[in-house]
Amino acid sequence: MNKKSLLVVVLILLPLTCILGWGAEGHRLISNKAMTLLPDEMSSFTQWQEYITVHSVDPDLRREHDKSEAPRHYIDIDYYPEFNNGKMIEDKSKLVAQYGDSIVTKMGLLPWATLDTYNKLVQAFKDGDRDKALIYASDLGHYVGDGHQPMHTIVNYNGQYTGQKGIHGRYETVMVDSNLSEINKDFMAEKAFYVHEPLKFIFNYITDANSVVNLLFDADNYAFKMSDSREDSEYYRLMWFKLKYITETQIDNASRDFASLFYSAWVDAGKPAFDEFN
Repeated sequence: MNKKSLLVVVLILLPLTCILGWGAEGHRLISNKAMTLLPDEMSSFTQWQEYITVHSVDPDLRREHDKSEAPRHYIDIDYYPEFNNGKMIEDKSKLVAQYGDSIVTKMGLLPWATLDTYNKLVQAFKDGDRDKALIYASDLGHYVGDGHQPMHTIVNYNGQYTGQKGIHGRYETVMVDSNLSEINKDFMAEKAFYVHEPLKFIFNYITDANSVVNLLFDADNYAFKMSDSREDSEYYRLMWFKLKYITETQIDNASRDFASLFYSAWVDAGKPAFDEFN
């Protein structure tokens, strides 16, 4: 792709970053691969793979008409002194008591939105409600994916405080979408496992994603320095060179962790048989 063509792609895609997480294709890849990681005892549920893959982007689409949806896709976790001191308050009610509901909402509700969706999926499994289980599973895959995207875990989510404005879309949509075939080819996530404490598990992978954010900013500056651009093919080639391993690891882990929460919800519901769903 030449410089002019890539610039057109960037100009088209960047406005979508307020809607899309890993980009629609990234979210679909995460959810699609997750369904291949379920243990043998859930093999029948792979029949839901296509629906969950297609609808994994639904939470982003809801943001267009539901103002309450946007904060559910991120948490600017480094805003909180407790997190920076290694003592994050995971209980939402305690965090609200400390900072107020408006601040907690503004900084993002991703971990609790994920837990809420998980609990709804458990109930749908218990009720044998196929339609609701499909909806909540699709949403869960999306929120888990967002929790593994480093830029969804920081105050400086778009490089606005470091002179790197637009890095969010450049990384998660343009760079990732340009390398989806390689990400897919290299996919090697582990099988799903049972999660004993879902909220702690969620905070753990969000913390892990947050731990690599400086590498993304460094790669952006490196690619800009070497290419004298933040929009041409050489910039994106260098970004991918620096971030390939981190990105593939985060996407692999997102698939594994979604599969693990999907499996755990089924276990917590008493392992209902697939043919029990209406």
